[in-house]
Amino acid sequence: MHILGEKKAFCHSWWKIALIILALIAFIIACVFNGLASTGPNGIFTQRTGSVSDNNRTEFTPAGWTFSIWGLIYFWQAAWLLYAISRIPRKSNVDYLYKYPNTLHYTVFIFYIINMALNCIWLVLFDRVEFGWALLVIFLMFVTVATPMIITHILLSKNRNIYIESSRKLDIWLVRLLVHNGLAIYVTWLFLAMNLNLTIWIKVMGKNATDAATAALSIVLLGIIIYFVCENIIFYKSMAYTWIPWFVLIFALSGVMSLNYTSIPTRNQSYVLALLIMCCILFVIRVIVFAVRYFKGLIPTFSNP
Repeated sequence: MHILGEKKAFCHSWWKIALIILALIAFIIACVFNGLASTGPNGIFTQRTGSVSDNNRTEFTPAGWTFSIWGLIYFWQAAWLLYAISRIPRKSNVDYLYKYPNTLHYTVFIFYIINMALNCIWLVLFDRVEFGWALLVIFLMFVTVATPMIITHILLSKNRNIYIESSRKLDIWLVRLLVHNGLAIYVTWLFLAMNLNLTIWIKVMGKNATDAATAALSIVLLGIIIYFVCENIIFYKSMAYTWIPWFVLIFALSGVMSLNYTSIPTRNQSYVLALLIMCCILFVIRVIVFAVRYFKGLIPTFSNP
């Protein structure tokens, strides 16, 4: 009975493998679309994505160099997807790693495939200056990345003992570094891009552009507060090693400050500066809180991941 049970436990799930591979294919297709969008016009796009942003500048628009972060975002996406594929032939004490511990749940890949499709749709809508529809799509993009990010944090926290018992401690760190931070860098940038899309749409609708940027910055402020509370108070154990959002926020706000700097500070310029200072202070607090909890053993450590 033990032999039969073990044989059954180590059977592959081909539909789950197919989902992982489809997620990688969807990512590659999205990369091709992004490449075409950044170099247009061509058969699909009528202009470069950067040109659309330049022609619809707002007080929340960052400097052009800020968008170079997309290279890092897509590198990190490729890294965690390749890691997911590496789990297919490897095993825990119970089953193949991609099946159990069930950290990279199959819904993660379903959401990700949907996100890549939405990514391509957004590029076309933004190219056609359909900013209202583009705003809806980028909101859905945000949701379809935030959801798997939350799922993987919860499931790693629940299943970390199985990794340890299976002598797979390295995989715990790989999930944190590649999956958690890979999804986090993407979702943080999408959150900011969504607010930029919002300011552009409001401006194009003929509303006050300054008020639109102020509203977007207020949403960013709310997001910063919620994230800080989640990572340091509510989910501090599972989010202990998800650091990248702070770097994205500081990098992006620096870009906004750089492009919109004037010798006489405007309302939104002062707001951006305040948010930038706030992010730096909260990041320092985050480091201090992390260090205290680490040495007290209140969060996972390198010896007990």
